Amino acid sequence: MPKEILKKIDFFKYLSDEEIQLISNACKIITLYKDNVLFYEGDVAKSFYILLQGNLKLYKTGPLGNQIIMHTFNKPTIFAEMATFQESTFPATAISTSSMSKIAVLKKEMFISLLQNNAHLSFHLMGSLIKKMKTLEQTIHRNLVFDATQKVCSLLKESPYILVEKKHSDIANILNMAPATLSRSLRKLKDQGYLNKDNMISDDSFYEMLK
Repeated sequence: MPKEILKKIDFFKYLSDEEIQLISNACKIITLYKDNVLFYEGDVAKSFYILLQGNLKLYKTGPLGNQIIMHTFNKPTIFAEMATFQESTFPATAISTSSMSKIAVLKKEMFISLLQNNAHLSFHLMGSLIKKMKTLEQTIHRNLVFDATQKVCSLLKESPYILVEKKHSDIANILNMAPATLSRSLRKLKDQGYLNKDNMISDDSFYEMLK
């Protein structure tokens, strides 16, 4: 595994070259293709994962069998660290959403050993968990409290360029709504002058819609 990728991930940036090499040597690289599942909700967490290439989404299955997207990953990052550290089950299913995703798999024992011997790594684990808990809180609030247009506004507040970077069908999946519903909400925001022709926020009063 290229050590340069690990060094670009905040979680690993304080590790020495020797520790980076140790992780690189201990990891197994796997390849997933579109719609391949990495793990299912309820599986026992036995490994820590590093997304090296491609895109993944984490989703829970709703009571009607629908997907409730909890998070998406589209750049090198770590994930499943909470479940692995707690030795619990995965709270969501992870699936590849790109034509090809490459993932490094680090066994739980090696991961925990690194935490026990590196204070910087333990500190960044706490930061990573806090950030993801905040994201989860925002996702739950968005799905339970907001109407369709407010959901779009909330996502744009978190990711102002998402309408430029992602397909509308992908955004609709993230928001757990039908593409037609997303289109109606975007048209409403444009008609009210909140979005410009490039789908960028053009009026700061836009954020008042979240109150």
